Amino acid sequence: MNLPSIEVQNGTMHRLNAYAKKRFIGKRGIKDVRGTFKANHLFLEVVKEESSGLLGRFMGTATVRGAGRLARLDYLGPNKWKFLIYKADINKYGPYSQFSEGTIEECLEAVGDIYLS
Repeated sequence: MNLPSIEVQNGTMHRLNAYAKKRFIGKRGIKDVRGTFKANHLFLEVVKEESSGLLGRFMGTATVRGAGRLARLDYLGPNKWKFLIYKADINKYGPYSQFSEGTIEECLEAVGDIYLS
């Protein structure tokens, strides 16, 4: 198993946050795009916040916040990740026919095309 070093993890998270902020955060209720490392996997999820309507405002809960799984990236080497999309219908990560591997930015762009646009 090819594990990313701490430097690679920190650099990847910095690039992920910068790209997500530039491209997705603040649009369509997206508050954050998170990444979590587990061994050689980087799990991506989105945090959205939406208005809960008139009843929610009356009850004092003006917003509803939720997180959703997006993808799993497998570390292949410096600046190269294998892309597996989250498939909610089977609750598993699987290959995506139109994109298989790339940089962190390319993987985020693929996620955006599928789930965030």
